Amino acid sequence: MSTMVYPREDRLEKLSQEEIISSTKLVIQGLEALKSEHNSILHSLLETIRCLKKDEEANLVHEKSSLLRKSVEMIELGLGEAQVMMALSAHLNAVESEKQKLRAQVRRLCQENQWLRDELAGTQQKLQKSEQSVAQLEEEKKHLEFMNQLKKYDEDVSPTVSCYDFDLSINVQDHF
Repeated sequence: MSTMVYPREDRLEKLSQEEIISSTKLVIQGLEALKSEHNSILHSLLETIRCLKKDEEANLVHEKSSLLRKSVEMIELGLGEAQVMMALSAHLNAVESEKQKLRAQVRRLCQENQWLRDELAGTQQKLQKSEQSVAQLEEEKKHLEFMNQLKKYDEDVSPTVSCYDFDLSINVQDHF
């Protein structure tokens, strides 16, 4: 919010943007009324010029009308400047509003980003645990396959060994 320092009664008073705008609106109304009044006076003077026949009186009326035209131009300039101030104020309010919206959006995006980072970290931990579990299961599988092969080998080898054992036992009994 902008403020303007305004001299009033030998002291400085800070005016808010809203106060400046409301004062400007009042000034615009006053200038519009003054412009209307000056234009009606100018119109009357122009009518008077048409009716006058004497040069001296016409010159005086021309002079007055010239002053009134300058005054109307200055009033119109003041009105234009006041309207520019109003438009600028509206634009600044829109920019400020947009800035606030963008700040809120940035805050929301930062929160969402942090949430996503937390989710990613949790998911990475789960993945690491799963990979460790898979590695452990693969080792257990290899061990079981190895044990299974040993068992098959033992089964394949055991019948021949039993036969030899049996033969040996027979031979041993024959000898005793």
